[in-house]
Amino acid sequence: MGNRESGSHEAVFFLDGHKVTRRMLFSEFEALLEGLGALPDYADEEAKAVYAIISNTGKIKALVFFILYFDESGQADASWNVPVERLAEVSGGGPDLGGGPIRLACRGQCSINWHLNDLWDPDMTPGSNDFLLLKKTVDENRLRLAFDKIEDDIPVLSSKGNSSQAEDVDIDGDAGKRVKLARLIKEQRLRIRTLESNKEQSSDTLDREQKIILHAYKNEIQGHKQTNEQLKLINEKLKDKLSLRNDQFIDLQDKASGQASLVSELEAKLKNASASDREQLERQKNEAEIVLLKEQLDRKEIDLAYRDEREEQLRGELEELSESIGQGRNDASIIETLKQLEVVYVAYHPGVGHITMTSLEIREYADNPNAFVAAKCFVTEELYISWLEHFENARCSYLSESGDPCTHDVEKISSPSDFELGVNDRCDKHQQHEII
Repeated sequence: MGNRESGSHEAVFFLDGHKVTRRMLFSEFEALLEGLGALPDYADEEAKAVYAIISNTGKIKALVFFILYFDESGQADASWNVPVERLAEVSGGGPDLGGGPIRLACRGQCSINWHLNDLWDPDMTPGSNDFLLLKKTVDENRLRLAFDKIEDDIPVLSSKGNSSQAEDVDIDGDAGKRVKLARLIKEQRLRIRTLESNKEQSSDTLDREQKIILHAYKNEIQGHKQTNEQLKLINEKLKDKLSLRNDQFIDLQDKASGQASLVSELEAKLKNASASDREQLERQKNEAEIVLLKEQLDRKEIDLAYRDEREEQLRGELEELSESIGQGRNDASIIETLKQLEVVYVAYHPGVGHITMTSLEIREYADNPNAFVAAKCFVTEELYISWLEHFENARCSYLSESGDPCTHDVEKISSPSDFELGVNDRCDKHQQHEII
């Protein structure tokens, strides 16, 4: 077992919620990192762990709250390289857990900035305080660490002491109170930092989830649009083919009608024809009938092709209609599901900060974010857009007769409701110019 400090012990504790799920000596943890063991319970998960330096009297001296990923087989991430021992040495002060203020490294207090995202913040909420949980765990000493016994050495004041001694005691008592007050203030500041860090992390998580959901919606809508465009294109082509088939059908119908008239005319001639002319008229009549039958057959084939293409067109129109109906039902179904799950959407916009939206408001927000935000600021959309331009570039917007902007710096107005167009976006000179 390696000791960073003389007479001290090193241990690693794994936390899940407000429970210590696993505890081990630091040497065992190092073996785990070298692939000599696995934790199947943490397969494909990020574990929250704490590196602890414990004095030879059983008091916590330093804590480092770090994150460690385990792969699908429960093996520790081979690329993990958080210098927990170094962080424990150089970190700032933390709460007093019985042996004086500890050294603490967490996301809200990290002395090595590039390891910030490898750490996590402890819960300091009354009733679920992670520091008290770790103190209790160390006191239980299930790792069977060898601690030295502490003999009580309580000073006793003599009733025969003179007045100067009494004054010294009072001074020491006041000094002790000041130390305790300073420690309390420091602990509260640490708690505020961890709460702010947790809030920022939660906000970032919500933003990422929101972007993923909106991105999925956009992809789905884009897919529906592409499908509809393809179906429209197919329908247009089918309409052109149907128009061509219809012209061919009419043309064949006219030819067949003319050929039928020719056959009728030849039949009439055969009735009054002489024997010498009959053979030639019979041959002409047979040829005309063959042509008529062929044209009737072609017309039937075109008629069948026309019917098939018409059916294909109707199927395409039906698919297009079903796609549109299905899209509407799908969006409504998703919104309803998110509503039942009580999902809350959060977006950040200048002038109003973080906006919380229900599942019913997200459609309105997606259609026109600026109008939605302007309504939250109790201003018009036009005024909000003008204020946003002023907020991002606080310069005079006056244009000379030649069209040249003034661009003189003006005071930035932080709230859209306090912004007055033509006044707050103008310098003193051009405000007077407008009055004149």
